[in-house]
Amino acid sequence: MSCPLCEHQNNKPIGEKNDHQIVCCLFCGFIHVNPMPKSPQLEELYDQYGHTESYLKKIKKKIFTSKHKLKKLNKYLNQNQNQFLDVGCSIGATVEAANRLGYEATGIDLDKKVIKQAQKLFPTNKFQAITTDELVQTNIQYDLIYCAEVVEHVPDPHAFMASLNKLLKTGAILYLTTPDAGHRKVPKDFVSWNRVTPPEHIGYFTRKTMSLLLEKQGFKVIKFKWSHRTNMRVICKKL
Repeated sequence: MSCPLCEHQNNKPIGEKNDHQIVCCLFCGFIHVNPMPKSPQLEELYDQYGHTESYLKKIKKKIFTSKHKLKKLNKYLNQNQNQFLDVGCSIGATVEAANRLGYEATGIDLDKKVIKQAQKLFPTNKFQAITTDELVQTNIQYDLIYCAEVVEHVPDPHAFMASLNKLLKTGAILYLTTPDAGHRKVPKDFVSWNRVTPPEHIGYFTRKTMSLLLEKQGFKVIKFKWSHRTNMRVICKKL
């Protein structure tokens, strides 16, 4: 199977976990599951994701933390830029945080049950059990997209990032987080890293491979934010 990022076919096996082979592309360095799971398999997996209860226990803290992050992102926006989208919103804590900061806030997720719960918890916000490709068909665009811990789950990162680009207005901001495969704390035995969890996490980005993806899909990286944890946080703008 060719690399999902650069399409070259020279992959080096680096280990196996949960009956999935993990490889590294010898051309661009992207680490990924080979072969990638098909979309129907993943939709079934996330329709019953199972993290809702743990999120509910921390809902107040999550809203507080999200407000803090969004306030820092405000400096990249104008006052009239208030259309907010959370991709992979779960029970809606970040959507509610955006609402409290004055955004017109929307959240989407593949899990139909969690979307119903989010709408019940935060009825003044808009939630949909829909994919980014399906949302693109509505022709609605946003000023700020928040996409936390999602891109590592998708089998086609280019198609996913292209859909995010279409959902953003020109000059709008994308805030994206994902596990950082190039972080100094990642173990030398890569598959022993606790963020390697196929078929849940199937793509593992470094700053280099994330920059390649973003630039290819029409984004300019503004800043990679430092993290003492093995997390990547990047702010970028649609060109």
